[in-house]
Amino acid sequence: MSKDVELNEVNGHENGSGNDDGERRYSEGGEYVTVFTSGKEGAGHYNGSHAFGMDHEGDDTEYILDDQDEDLGLLDWDQYARIRRKRCCGLECPDLATLAPLWWYKLPKTRRRQFSVILPSLAFVLLLAIIVSFTFSSKKEGGAAGSGVDSLCDWDSYVLPTHFKPLHYDVDIQVEWKDPYKVDGKVEVYFAPENEYIDKGTERMETAVEDSNKLTRCLVLHAGANLDVGAIGFVMTDGGKMGEKRRRYNEEKEQLVIEFEKPISPSQLHHVTLTYSYPLVESMRGFYRSNYKDSKNVTHMLASTQMEAADARRAFPCFDQPNMKADFDFTIRVLRPKASATRDPDDFQVLFNTPLREGGYSRRYDGDVSVDEYVFEPTPTMSTYLVAFVMGDLVQLTDYVDNGRVTVSVWGTPEHADDLSDALNSCVKILPAYEKLFGIPFPLKKLDLVAIPSFEAGAMENWGLITYRESSLLVNKDDASDFDILWATTTVAHELAHMWFGNLVTMDWWNDLFLNEGFAEYIQYIGVSVAKPEYGADELFPVLTLQNALVADSYDSSHPLHVPYEETLSSIEIDGLFDGITYDKGASVIRMLRSYMSGGKSMSSDHLLDRDPFIRGVSTYLNEYKYHNANSSQFWHALDKNANIDDFDVLKSIKSWISRPNYPLVRVSWKEKPDGNNYGTLGLSQVPFQKTGVQSCSSADPNSVWWVPFAYNTKDKSGVVGVLDECTSNGNSEVVLQSQDDFVLVNAGQSGFYRVNYPQDMWKRLEDNIATGKISSVDTSMLLDDAYALVEARELSVSTLLDLAYAGSKRKYANIVSGGSTSDYQAWFDIGYVFNAIEAKMESSSCHDTYKSFVEAAVTKAIEDYNIVESLTRTNAESIEGDFQYRLLVGSLFSLGVHYGSSGVEQLAKSSFSNAANVDANIRFSVYKARARSGSEGYGEVLEKYNTAIDADEKEKLLLALGSVQSADLITRSLDLAMTPVVASMDVRSFVARIAGSSQLGREMSWTYLQNNFDALYEKVNGGTDVSSSRLAKLVSRVCSGFSSDERLAQVKTFYEKYKKWIPVKTFHK
Repeated sequence: MSKDVELNEVNGHENGSGNDDGERRYSEGGEYVTVFTSGKEGAGHYNGSHAFGMDHEGDDTEYILDDQDEDLGLLDWDQYARIRRKRCCGLECPDLATLAPLWWYKLPKTRRRQFSVILPSLAFVLLLAIIVSFTFSSKKEGGAAGSGVDSLCDWDSYVLPTHFKPLHYDVDIQVEWKDPYKVDGKVEVYFAPENEYIDKGTERMETAVEDSNKLTRCLVLHAGANLDVGAIGFVMTDGGKMGEKRRRYNEEKEQLVIEFEKPISPSQLHHVTLTYSYPLVESMRGFYRSNYKDSKNVTHMLASTQMEAADARRAFPCFDQPNMKADFDFTIRVLRPKASATRDPDDFQVLFNTPLREGGYSRRYDGDVSVDEYVFEPTPTMSTYLVAFVMGDLVQLTDYVDNGRVTVSVWGTPEHADDLSDALNSCVKILPAYEKLFGIPFPLKKLDLVAIPSFEAGAMENWGLITYRESSLLVNKDDASDFDILWATTTVAHELAHMWFGNLVTMDWWNDLFLNEGFAEYIQYIGVSVAKPEYGADELFPVLTLQNALVADSYDSSHPLHVPYEETLSSIEIDGLFDGITYDKGASVIRMLRSYMSGGKSMSSDHLLDRDPFIRGVSTYLNEYKYHNANSSQFWHALDKNANIDDFDVLKSIKSWISRPNYPLVRVSWKEKPDGNNYGTLGLSQVPFQKTGVQSCSSADPNSVWWVPFAYNTKDKSGVVGVLDECTSNGNSEVVLQSQDDFVLVNAGQSGFYRVNYPQDMWKRLEDNIATGKISSVDTSMLLDDAYALVEARELSVSTLLDLAYAGSKRKYANIVSGGSTSDYQAWFDIGYVFNAIEAKMESSSCHDTYKSFVEAAVTKAIEDYNIVESLTRTNAESIEGDFQYRLLVGSLFSLGVHYGSSGVEQLAKSSFSNAANVDANIRFSVYKARARSGSEGYGEVLEKYNTAIDADEKEKLLLALGSVQSADLITRSLDLAMTPVVASMDVRSFVARIAGSSQLGREMSWTYLQNNFDALYEKVNGGTDVSSSRLAKLVSRVCSGFSSDERLAQVKTFYEKYKKWIPVKTFHK
């Protein structure tokens, strides 16, 4: 799934709040597109998991019972069932007198009397131990003591038992396409016979076979709270039928427990049939509907699915876990008014993961109702969260891969027919490139990409039917900025990577979600480089992904990439994993590892498609576990097989990066200071880093040391590499300077996931080389990002940070020619971030105006150097001359100029509003923001444009402009919009977050609004209160992260106590 898209302002966004809560995102006209991002491993994992048939081999830790290694020689109760019994302690026990062997009576009577005194005591102790052990075992098995039956009727774990392994689903769904919008369905779940109880990826065969031979009273599966489950029936392998005795629903765990009429062995059950129904509501989870308006203000309906992570159960009863793969046959019937079905043209479509069967479409009429039936081909073996179906008025644009082997279609609502080509062109380039990269052909006949009007995330990688938010797929050439196009291309590339990494091979459990999302987040840059090589995507990774991860992972409340299993059981815990750690840190660590394994070559766009040792390892992994589940250790082992590097163990090296949170700070310090005989020698060391400060490193504490591959540049040398895997430097991590003005820049190209600090005099040398352009734009960005984090951690002075930012603003630009420029986009990305973040912290200071004047002068000088006002005036602000990254830079500088009051830019923004539809899309948001902030009249004009806009990118620009206001009356107007139909439920969080991020007053007023309206907001965002979701919890984190008073802390604690069922504890701590 693509990241949970929300939109926030650039560079800490006018008040720097982004750096306070770990959220930074992509620039659009100088604005970020932002994402809402929460003892020994296995501690707390309850004993008895194996007895329940629950396998956790996805974790590196082996979970065993305390007594598992001891041969206790416990009685086999079935073996002794025929022994005559008496009652003792309320339980049946053997009559010991009948058990005496013949040799007993051959003993002398006195000896027998002696033994008779001792043996009863020993027997009693032994019997008591047996009773206790048996009772404990019975409780674990869920059955009554002595029953011999494994009853699941009291099941109370979030994780389903493995007694029944689904093999195939037949799903029949009927949708009433008019009020009351009801769904009726029937699902038949077929189970694997005993000899198929095997999962290659996680080797669960032994546990599953054992479970399949036990008698059990109940079947446990998932069913959403929205489902009304009707009749239930069972068919045995011998053809016999059985009904249910009773049922129980666990609302918290969304599980339906069905008791059989009599105990059975799981291997006897052929399939279960359930009927169900539910209303089709606007919830953006499970199977849901959405309403949208066309340019004539006519309302239309479209229905779609969003199953990940745990919402397939809201569409049909199922075994809704990633490690319970099956294949699916779907039949969908839609009941529409006959008048609607017979219109011309009729653009109504029903799409599924797979194509229609031959002759799979039919229509009949039932009075005034048209009944359309769609029967689809079976899916490949896959997890439930990948099931998808879409219906509504849709049009398509189609192309083919490999002479028709794969049919690729991009779909949108009819008025977006002209916005489909960019995504299609990207897809047909990226798909074959991935096939070549992974060495595995795409396994399906068709691939549909569908733009959904109401969609919470950026996109969802359903196999064969990828669904997208409209702004993440559609590109309107008149309204899309360069960053809009980049975002759409990136999202297409991300989801296509999932076709292999996530769909073909799926993580065994959600605690390894980074295997899916982190890998796709990294590979997406390869896809963008294939589709649009002129973008220089490899140079954008540091500012768009890696730096976000460094911020998100700097908190004490961060989590490791490989999350402890017991922390990922409930749906709200799983929901919370879709964050900046899983996506951005996962991608950054994978990129760092590939760079090391490829000798640094993979950092260059020329080598992104090389089948280097890393990619060969990925291909090995995918081929070995295709159509199965796997865990992270199996991934690392596959890489290790292909590493071919002396003294390098992938699993050992990567463990520190995946098994614990945070990352190191690499310190560069003088080992020998410059003197008359030499220019000095520098050494490297590492310490654990957090936002609140650095920790200490000790060789005796393995949790304080990381495996750190590094590369550094000096004034005259580049690409010097090494590994720091100890606290302090050794000979391999020493830098001997060669001249008086020589410098060292560690982590050149930002391939490593860590921060770097330098001696003060070295920061000064770096500052000088930033100003002259000797240090690249990417490395300038890295230095500023590190410096800001070091200031927050009290490791660096604010004056050093400002000196670096000011030096960056004075860079000597090369090759500025008409129609093109060498771009400093990455450098200004973080220059602007630093300027904005510091301004936010000075908002109530008496120095605020002086500081703004200082920044305004620096920004204006850069705008003049780039000749931005003159070039925009020459084109009536309708186009920007230059290449892709240069246009991004102009958008960023224009936004900064508007914010800080640079006269030429500010005047151009104000005068351009009347012609906004023709203004270059890279600066259009800044024009809208300037007008919305101008007062009530301007605000109303922007609101009117928002209400009539059709293009998704344009609507987002306008909505976020409305959220960027700073006066109390306009903030109130914007907050009042949040609960109205004007703001779609998918946009509520981004809108409120933008208001909170635009000023301190906006943050205060947004917090009050959240406290007063949280229940209503939760219901709007989630489509009801019957679901557990952390969506709004992340908004609370964003709004409150800028507070620092005891009063606010007390309010947040009170708020958490009231809503803690909807706010994961890690989000609260953050």
